[in-house]
Amino acid sequence: MKKLVLIVILLACVSLFAEHSFKKNIENKIDAIEISAEMKVFFISMVPIFELRGAIPIGIHHYKLPYWKVISLAIFGNMIPIFFILLFFELITKICFKVPIFKKILETIFARTRRKSAIIEKYEEIGLMFFVAIPLPITGAWTGSLAAYLMGLNFWKSILFIFLGVLIAAGVVTFLTSLKWIGLAVAVSAIVLLSIRGIFKKKSNKI
Repeated sequence: MKKLVLIVILLACVSLFAEHSFKKNIENKIDAIEISAEMKVFFISMVPIFELRGAIPIGIHHYKLPYWKVISLAIFGNMIPIFFILLFFELITKICFKVPIFKKILETIFARTRRKSAIIEKYEEIGLMFFVAIPLPITGAWTGSLAAYLMGLNFWKSILFIFLGVLIAAGVVTFLTSLKWIGLAVAVSAIVLLSIRGIFKKKSNKI
């Protein structure tokens, strides 16, 4: 049991480090662009993986912008791609499915999204809201909107509940960001606990 916990913690730390390295690389490239700090926060929040959960800490700690400004820009930026995903993803899917390699990539993404979004399948729009509200690497507005599309949820209801989820996520991320290292420790602990839970769940399903 102790070995299992140590392995999970190690994997979580490696995952966090890899994601941090990727984010740092993107962040450095964004820093090199000659636009205002406000615009950088706005664009960061539009990027998958980063989204609001990456934009808020960067805006507050790196660019030293006021909380209210960072939160407003991050929420607005995080929501913009959602309209395009829900509106045009069906058309994009039809086009990409004609190319074998793109079809395989999309099918992999779809399968992963379905596995991670059981709460949406069970509770629909309410589940979608909570899925988006949890600021973890496997969740967020991008994944939530893709799940909403795959499950055929109503367009405007999906927009509304994703927006509510984004608002909750903004509150959680801002609170953790204000705690600095304590907030980071809480986030890491949550990832580790979820990883352990996932391992035990897989084992119980096999029994």
